[in-house]
Amino acid sequence: MSARRNAWRRARRAIVGALALLASGCAGHLSYERLLDQPYSSAPLPERARVFLVAGGVDVANFAQEVISQRDYWRAQGVGRDEIVCYYAKPTRAGFAEDREQFVDLRRALRDCYPARARLIQEHLALASRRAPPFLYLYVTTHGRSTLIDDPAGARAQAALSDDEIELLDQYFLQLGADPGLGADAGAIVHAYRGGARPDELLLTPHSLQRALASFDPATPKVVVLQGCHSGGFVDGEPGARGLRHARVTGVENLTVITAARHDRTSFGCDPGAAMTYFGAVFNLLLAAHDGAQRPTTIPWRPLFDSLDREITRIESLKQVKASHPVYFSNAAAERDASVDADAATTASCLAGAPPCP
Repeated sequence: MSARRNAWRRARRAIVGALALLASGCAGHLSYERLLDQPYSSAPLPERARVFLVAGGVDVANFAQEVISQRDYWRAQGVGRDEIVCYYAKPTRAGFAEDREQFVDLRRALRDCYPARARLIQEHLALASRRAPPFLYLYVTTHGRSTLIDDPAGARAQAALSDDEIELLDQYFLQLGADPGLGADAGAIVHAYRGGARPDELLLTPHSLQRALASFDPATPKVVVLQGCHSGGFVDGEPGARGLRHARVTGVENLTVITAARHDRTSFGCDPGAAMTYFGAVFNLLLAAHDGAQRPTTIPWRPLFDSLDREITRIESLKQVKASHPVYFSNAAAERDASVDADAATTASCLAGAPPCP
C-alpha cells in the first residue's frame, strides 16, 4: 500500500508540474496575442508635441523600456503629457518569448504609443514644425545598420535592382519595426518602393532625418539622441561616400546630436534579458541625475555626454567588447554662447595675471 501511495504521489506531482507548464505556455500565448491585438494609438498628434520617443526594434523589450522610462522621467520634470509622444513596434513571437515578462509589464504603458513607422514619424515631425514648438527632442532606440546590401553589384545581378534602388538600400538606417519587412528586410522595402512609396517613407536614414529636422525653424533648439549600431553614420559617416550615403544631419542649425556608436562600430546590450541597452541604461541614469523642472533645453548635454562616454568605455572594457565610441555633435546656439563665455573667462583670468594663458 505504501509503495502504491508513493507512486501516486509522484504521479500527482508530475501531473501538477505538467499542468503548470501547460498553463505557463498558454499564458505566454495569451499574453502575446493580447499585445498583438492591442491597437497602436491612432489619435491626432497633440498640439503641443515636442518630445518624440521612438523604440524601433521587434526582438527584445529593452528598446520599449528605454522609451517608457524616459517618458516617465520627462513627465516627472513637469513636461506635459500632451507634449510627449511615443512610438514602438510590436515584437515578433520569438522576440516576445525571449522577453515575455518585460513585455507583459510594458503592455499597458505602450497603449497610447503610435506605431514606429518612418512615414508616420516624418508626418508628425512635419506637423510639429509648423506649430513652432519652443524646442524639439527626439530619442530613437533600436537596431542600426550601415547598409542593407554588402555588395551592390551582386545585389543588382541577383534582384535586378535599379540604381536608385541600390542607393535606397545602401544607406545608414535605424530600424523601425512597424514598417514593411519589420523595417529591415531589403525585399519588402524594395517591393514597397516599387509600389509607389517614397524613400523617406520606408527608412529612417540620415537623409530622411535631415529633411525632417530642417523643417523646423533654424532658431528652434533641436536635441537628437540615437541609440543603435552604426548610428554615428547620421553624423560622421565614412569619408568619400556619395549620393544618399553621404547625407548627414549636421547641416541643420541649432542642433545637438548624441549617438551610441561611431559610423563603423556597433553598440551593445540589445540582448534578451537586459532591461535596457548599455547606452540606454547609462543615458537614462545620467538624465535622472538632473531633477527639478528640467527641459531638454536645460540639460547640460556636453557634460552629460562626457560622463556617458566614460561609463560606456568602462562597461565595454569590463565586458571585453570592441569599443563603440559614442559620438557628440553640436552647433547649438546655447553651446556656442557657453564656449564664448568660457573663452572670455579664460582671457579675463589671463589679463588678471592668473596662468595658464592661451
